[in-house]
Amino acid sequence: MIGSDLFTGPLLGYLASLGLGLALGLFFLWSLWLTVRSLPTSRRPALLMLGSLTFRFAVVIAGFYLVARYGDWQHLLLTTAGFVLPRLLIRRQGMEIDNRGGTGP
Repeated sequence: MIGSDLFTGPLLGYLASLGLGLALGLFFLWSLWLTVRSLPTSRRPALLMLGSLTFRFAVVIAGFYLVARYGDWQHLLLTTAGFVLPRLLIRRQGMEIDNRGGTGP
């Protein structure tokens, strides 16, 4: 469990918050990608989607709760920025692939 000592040093705390946000964002998108890939072969796709959504939300909410519990609003803001950043980078990469004539998301 993360102790309050993690957020004692300003720079270390801010980097940890940003890193946790990046990890949560990557986890969310990676698990979503795995779920979508598994849908065509699933016998119960609705249950798979609902279960995956519940699990992804639980992990992300737990991560944000830890930051909110042991940090302050700046840490929460950096975690949010880190969470959104992978999505923005993936979207940008997809747009570049589309512009080159390939297929994108």
